[in-house]
Amino acid sequence: MTIASALLVAALIALLGATLIAIAGALAGRLATRVVAHAAVLLAGAFLLAALILRGLLVGHAPWSNLYETAVAFAFGVVVVYAALERRLPIRSLAPVVAVVGAGLIGLALAQPDEVRPLVPALQAPLLLTVHVGTAMLAYAIGAVAFAAAAAELVQRRAGGALAALPPSAISRTAAHRAVLLGFPVLTAAIVLGAVWANLAWRSYWSNDPKELAAAATWLVYGGYLHVAGRRDRWGRLAPWLLILGFGAVLFTYLGAGLVFVGEHSYAGA
Repeated sequence: MTIASALLVAALIALLGATLIAIAGALAGRLATRVVAHAAVLLAGAFLLAALILRGLLVGHAPWSNLYETAVAFAFGVVVVYAALERRLPIRSLAPVVAVVGAGLIGLALAQPDEVRPLVPALQAPLLLTVHVGTAMLAYAIGAVAFAAAAAELVQRRAGGALAALPPSAISRTAAHRAVLLGFPVLTAAIVLGAVWANLAWRSYWSNDPKELAAAATWLVYGGYLHVAGRRDRWGRLAPWLLILGFGAVLFTYLGAGLVFVGEHSYAGA
């Protein structure tokens, strides 16, 4: 096992531990365990950062050029976005939900081959590789945290606000909304940068590639969320469901559009 793989395994253990600790604490009525779960998520983030740094030194470019690398970057982004929001909002009880998402991404990374391969010609643009894919991973991570907050809001709403193990519905909604306010322009920037890179690589800003179409659909879902989020009627109550749909669209853009359908982006699997 390589050092990077060992770091990923350590991060996975930390995230699964955070989930188990939070669940056990909730069942026992010990809400203080959320501090431990939060610390475990941050520890996992440290392991992921170390893995990304080692990978970057090994490959000699931004470590997000294939599915293995982007899954690690995606997971790290989820932890960073959660930690940033947690500094402003009382959402530590979202740690286990965030941990499950991060653990799934690390599991995906560990299932991929980690050997270093030369970049295909279309990816041999270090600056655009860094900013376009890095921006996309950040946008995806923000969408993941918004999803976690929206899911918590829906569960809490279903329980009539009686679940002390989750943030109050209003807090979850605020966290999700702040995430989307940040994530929507980041996603827009990622799409624009992708169009610029596509024109340099394929002599066309837009070619109706499956990933391009999926990214556009994802952008529309989050745009729809921003349109209804502030409403007080039945449309406003659909807002968290749009964030669930939005994260589904993110996952399809990230995985399905490149792996299921053949297109210009199929080479990277990311």
